[in-house]
Amino acid sequence: MRALRHRSIRALAAGALAVAAMTAGCGGSGNDTATSATPKTVDDAQVEQGIETDLSTSSAKVSGAKCPSDVPVEQGATFTCTVTFDNGATGKATVTQQGRGRYAYELKPGSVQVPGATADAAVEKSLAAQGLPDATADCPSNIIVKVGTTVTCNVTGAGGAASGTVTFTFSDAEGTVDPSSVKT
Repeated sequence: MRALRHRSIRALAAGALAVAAMTAGCGGSGNDTATSATPKTVDDAQVEQGIETDLSTSSAKVSGAKCPSDVPVEQGATFTCTVTFDNGATGKATVTQQGRGRYAYELKPGSVQVPGATADAAVEKSLAAQGLPDATADCPSNIIVKVGTTVTCNVTGAGGAASGTVTFTFSDAEGTVDPSSVKT
């Protein structure tokens, strides 16, 4: 009887240890889940550098980008960053997460805007190259860039040789005035 009691006590103790181990395992698992449930966020500094590198062209360099710092990592998901170009243009870039720290960048169509003063200078330079020095262009104060769409500005000066309007188109989505498109 005594041997039976020792076996029963050992069995109860082993059972209690097993239950304690399972309970501890569940508690540990719950804590791991809570920790791993916190999603990783995109490295906004890496994305901003990628935008500056990938969206810069020979005619318009990205001088700055600003992305949100709280974007969860999720392959295929997109988010938007603001972009500034060295020609004064500003716009939005769509960033697509491709996985493993890789991203695709694209300017949002219709989001890039060029200051009128930037367009004025480009048009005046083109007019000077066409033999109309000292012409003064007066473009709208803010121009939304649409490649292939004609923009009209007022023009005066050049010793009276230029007055009326001048038209041009953008050669790229970054807001570069196509010099060959400038017509009075």
